[in-house]
Amino acid sequence: MSILNETVLKLNGELYEYVVLGVQDVNFSGEVLFKGYRIIWNTPKNLTTTGGQRIEFRIHKGSSVVESFVYWYIPFQLDSYCVSIYAKTLGLSEEKITFIFIHIEGKDLWMVLAKK
Repeated sequence: MSILNETVLKLNGELYEYVVLGVQDVNFSGEVLFKGYRIIWNTPKNLTTTGGQRIEFRIHKGSSVVESFVYWYIPFQLDSYCVSIYAKTLGLSEEKITFIFIHIEGKDLWMVLAKK
């Protein structure tokens, strides 16, 4: 993966637009505009004694919710060399977008991709 600028990256020879939802901390909530969609996610609740969280993502087009999904963040002990990647692809009426969550060496990256 090569970052070309703050909105475009190249992955396996394909160009993708992207937006970063968060870095290093899953205790967040927010809203972002991306490719004509408004993506909203809630403040996760601590559901387990180890800090497990339920994060609901809602994708809006105008005032309507067109798609939603729940991501369960279950922390567990990772050695410094382990990488954990979760991806969720949604086929929307006009676009296919992919949510990517990457954990490496105690840090997290949350982003959304769509083919350019």
